[in-house]
Amino acid sequence: MEQWPNQTHFGTPVANFAHYKCGPSGSAVDLQPLRRISIVEWLRSNERLVFFLFIDILIVIVIASMAMPNMASYLDHNITNNSRNATTIDTAVLDAFIPGYSVLSRFLVSYLQIDLSYYLPFLVIAAAATASLRYSIKRIVRLLGEYFTSTAEIRLDDEIYNYLMFWMAQQPFTKRTTHFVAGTKISSGMRYWDSDNGEGSDDEDIDDEDDSGNGNSEMLANFDRYWQKVISKDKYRTLRFTPAEGTHYFWYKKRPLAFIREREENNGGLSLRFVPERLYLSCLGRDPAILKELLADAQRAYVARDGNRTIIYRGQKSGVDDFDWVRCMARPPRPLSTVVLDEAQKQAFIDDIKEYLHPRTRRWYSNRGIPYRRGYLLHGPPGTGKTSLCFAASGLLGLTLYLLSLNSKSLDEDSLMSLFSELPRRCIVLLEDVDSAGITQKRAEDDSATSAVLVEKVKSSAEEKEPETTTNKGVSLSGLLNVIDGVAASEGRILIMTTNHAEKLDPALLRPGRVDMSIAFGYADRDAMRELFSAIYSILEGDARTSKMNPVKKPSAQGEKHVDATVTQRKRQRLSREKIAELASEFASRIPEGEFTAAEIQGHLLNYKNEPEAAIEAVEEWVRNVRAKRKEKEQSK
Repeated sequence: MEQWPNQTHFGTPVANFAHYKCGPSGSAVDLQPLRRISIVEWLRSNERLVFFLFIDILIVIVIASMAMPNMASYLDHNITNNSRNATTIDTAVLDAFIPGYSVLSRFLVSYLQIDLSYYLPFLVIAAAATASLRYSIKRIVRLLGEYFTSTAEIRLDDEIYNYLMFWMAQQPFTKRTTHFVAGTKISSGMRYWDSDNGEGSDDEDIDDEDDSGNGNSEMLANFDRYWQKVISKDKYRTLRFTPAEGTHYFWYKKRPLAFIREREENNGGLSLRFVPERLYLSCLGRDPAILKELLADAQRAYVARDGNRTIIYRGQKSGVDDFDWVRCMARPPRPLSTVVLDEAQKQAFIDDIKEYLHPRTRRWYSNRGIPYRRGYLLHGPPGTGKTSLCFAASGLLGLTLYLLSLNSKSLDEDSLMSLFSELPRRCIVLLEDVDSAGITQKRAEDDSATSAVLVEKVKSSAEEKEPETTTNKGVSLSGLLNVIDGVAASEGRILIMTTNHAEKLDPALLRPGRVDMSIAFGYADRDAMRELFSAIYSILEGDARTSKMNPVKKPSAQGEKHVDATVTQRKRQRLSREKIAELASEFASRIPEGEFTAAEIQGHLLNYKNEPEAAIEAVEEWVRNVRAKRKEKEQSK
């Protein structure tokens, strides 16, 4: 074994002493000298430690010098003589440092025959020793934590905060802890929405309970009982418990870990309704792999809660001036077949997105120096299914949907750029109703107004200047264009814009590279009406609808054979589809084409969701009423 080399005198470099670093775990250890150090360099790098050690030694020397005379007198005389003859500290000085010392001293001497000045040095020594011990323990713990533990810090404004808190709420040790936070939500206030509590299937559970009895008819007959269950669940929301502020110890995969929850003094500009805090995870050892495994498990548990639902984020204010993507809800995916649009257009839209998301497409764009971005414009009258198509595409492809409204006056160009820079690599960004955001034809208006502004400035130059007030006027057209395809624009995202009036948009916003595909939504035709009717009245999996549309007579008990239940059910469904197709054609024939939107027709059908024949009988009157309302609206303008 190699012997330690001899060291030289202080102040000069230690010739043969050096720090070493080791190779990777599991491989041959490779010791490599880093740098030779000297005692002077070590003292300079540990100035604070040397300073506190010097202060501690000085305090001990002073206290010992004060205590020595009294200790010697104690060995030579008894307690009574010492209390009379020992040198006491000036009472006035002690009163200045210890208020009430003189009164307490006289009381002890008069009634208990105790000279407090004799015990004072021992009390000072004990207090100093206690303070030094506490400081030393804190210092040792800090050093041990710095050099012998691994720590992960989780901040409030990161989504991993929600991952960890959701995971912690499910752990057994949180149920046993005596110091916890009770609440109905576990996510941070910045990233939580009331409807996103993971309890969206409560009503479905109640339906299942009711259907387990005598069928759905009993549930309809006892609506009051059913509704009482729903209201009861809404009133008594699930209580969730998470560890409170402080340090909590628990075991994870046979390893002791520490969970630390600390509150920050400064919230960094966050709103007052947010509680600024940070989370820490610590483990023994210099290998943080166990912490990373825990965080990965927490993320998987949080994502598994969503299942195949479509996650929706909305851009909104998270502080005084900051905007952030805030998770607002997780909804079940919408089938693409429920979107009323020409099948060729729908398929072309989906195929184009799939082609864009393919890995070879990204390489193709990169090799040719083309920015890897894709934009779509969905335009048409309100209620024709523009947003529905975007939501259905997001659910079909499993992409997260990010909603942003440009109508917010507090949203400026810097905030818009910051929001787009935080987008993930693959997502769908939906800008709804860009024609109503105040950016239509703004570039032409700005150019035409330039001369008028200059004239106004000349006229007002001689006048006394009034105090100026700055107001945020929102996002300009040039700012939006820079965010979409500027030099610093993000890549990989899919941008979808919707508008009711495509003719009002500036041509610069519609050029290729910003809008690569445009899809026009119009009023419903015959095929769309039939699809809507069939979608409303078809018996789908999970429906709890009674068989009012096709009542089946119960077989008599005499002489009739029982038919296989599965075959009977299949025949009933086949007849139902045929009947529904016939009724759908009749319904579509009674409504003129190209006059009503899919949303208007769907609204009429929902008024008769269990009575298709009644919906057909009332459709002609509905057409007359809608036309009359439109005429009144036009005359009132």
